[in-house]
Amino acid sequence: MPLLECREITKDFGGRLIFEGLSFSVEPNQKIALIGANGAGKTSLLRIIMGEDDDFSGKVIRQSQLRMTCVAQRFQPPPGASALDCLLEPITELRARLAAAELAMDGADPEALSAILEGYGHLREEYEALKGDDAEDEGRRLLERAGLGASADSLATSLSGGEANILGLLRAILCKPNLLLLDEPGNHLDLWGQAWLEDYLKNLPMALILVSHNRWLIDRVAQKTLSIEGCTLKEFPGGYSAARLEKLKRAAAAGAGWQADRKKLERLEALVKRFAQIAAARPDPAWGKRLRARRSQLEREKAQARQRPELGEKAMDLSFQDNDARSTFALIVQGYSKAFGQRTLIRDSGFDILRGEKIALVGRNGSGKTSFILDLLAQANWDSPVLRVSPSMRLGYVSQSQDTFRPERLIREEFESLGARPQEIQALLKRFLFEYEDLGRRVRELSGGELNRLQLARAVYLKANFLILDEPTNHLDIASREAVEEALTEFDGTILLVSHDRFLLEAVADRVVFIDECAFKPYEGGFSEYWRDVGLSRLKEIDASKGLGNRAQALKGGKTAASDSGKTKEDEKRQKLSERIEELEKDREMLEKQAKVAIEGRDFALGRKKAAEIEALERLIEKLYQEWCA
Repeated sequence: MPLLECREITKDFGGRLIFEGLSFSVEPNQKIALIGANGAGKTSLLRIIMGEDDDFSGKVIRQSQLRMTCVAQRFQPPPGASALDCLLEPITELRARLAAAELAMDGADPEALSAILEGYGHLREEYEALKGDDAEDEGRRLLERAGLGASADSLATSLSGGEANILGLLRAILCKPNLLLLDEPGNHLDLWGQAWLEDYLKNLPMALILVSHNRWLIDRVAQKTLSIEGCTLKEFPGGYSAARLEKLKRAAAAGAGWQADRKKLERLEALVKRFAQIAAARPDPAWGKRLRARRSQLEREKAQARQRPELGEKAMDLSFQDNDARSTFALIVQGYSKAFGQRTLIRDSGFDILRGEKIALVGRNGSGKTSFILDLLAQANWDSPVLRVSPSMRLGYVSQSQDTFRPERLIREEFESLGARPQEIQALLKRFLFEYEDLGRRVRELSGGELNRLQLARAVYLKANFLILDEPTNHLDIASREAVEEALTEFDGTILLVSHDRFLLEAVADRVVFIDECAFKPYEGGFSEYWRDVGLSRLKEIDASKGLGNRAQALKGGKTAASDSGKTKEDEKRQKLSERIEELEKDREMLEKQAKVAIEGRDFALGRKKAAEIEALERLIEKLYQEWCA
């Protein structure tokens, strides 16, 4: 029996339809991803499910045993409370209500006492179900598992943004729901924190509805994907990658039907035109009758004809300037150091970037990635002894803090200050999903996703051949992330990329530079190889006060790097399997692009063929994964 059913849910806001006729169910322990473009209505649907919004049509049917909790995008701990106090707050409130009921029993008349006892009984049942007497011990165990054990008695407000969000998740879990709603739970977590979160959510003994643009998280956790597209809901088995493949297959199949209907309409239109010519030339009532019959048939067929399939939401039309630089090196870093007071982030270290290289700069939160980028932008020039940037490099910067624009200025004014003419501005920003009216908006009025799109538009206008990108896909929906990914993959200039988006890192980076032990450490290989050989081995148990950087015991199936001399035959076999899987996944990405191009070009037969090839490849990849995990 489903925990929750939504039947024909329709919602509008101020006369604008948000979604229409949405129906789905949630089974016990089922993990569901809810995806869609920014503004598609995902958060609105969560509020309806939670019972916080009753301004809709349709039905939400909740099982009598349903216990539901929602964790918002950002958790704000109360001031003055320790992490443990914050975690236990729902239990503490329940204890206070029980104590108040016990006090109310003294001196109450028999009639009032009966009502108080009934209420007390319900509270006591709830308290026992939550194992309230053991809450402190369980709370400390949860904090330890999340790497926050040393922060249990520290102020919750001293936690980082990612740690605070994890605290909000743990607080919800302590209340023992059987359905957990999560809105972007991976925000502010580094790669190691996200790896922990993926494994933790996957193994939670409860149902989940996960709203996220994190494709890797969805793939690891979701058993079903719900996609809000054009006010309707589409359901796909599996995670993001499985949903994307299924979408291609459905589009290819629907396209063949659309083509057949289009040819039929073309024949009917030609027939109506011919009959009209005959009826005009011959004053015979029979031909007029035939013409009216054919016109009626044409109108019926038009009404019943299948629509041309679409592959998803509208994405940015994004492309960067080709690399016209002539220098050998784009960047040379020598003897760079960075410290804040007594805390050293990087000490006397360096690395090089050749022209045309695409480098991922990775490291735990707080390791100094953004600080280094800010110094690079402020201090780098060819004459610098520490941060040398080739004179032929034109820098394009996307800031994680989104401070490349002045908040009080209009969008139009920001681009005019770069020398852009009005027509240029309008044409450029249209490619980044901005309307003409948006040019008169102030920068401070923009959402996080809009600001990132605007930063990317600025880099395109500047014809940058060296892109310095600090979390460029933050706040972007999946369609926009894929557009950024494709543009950066095709860009033949130089890229220095900081990101926690694993799909982006694996698609773009040729080489990795990671920050560890206060030094830059180059790795000759792409991100997936780095993560296999180095990243997972960084997940050592360190001092828990350092927070979400220690996840070794939480990760399952992780492979740590081994020295060549210490490798067993089993290690070598697993590495070969891993390398083969990586090759096949790259083949799959290429086939998906070919299928998408074929369908958008109306070659639906080729689209079906490519979709079948992808499906066969998926089966082979899954088989190799099973061998790797054995």
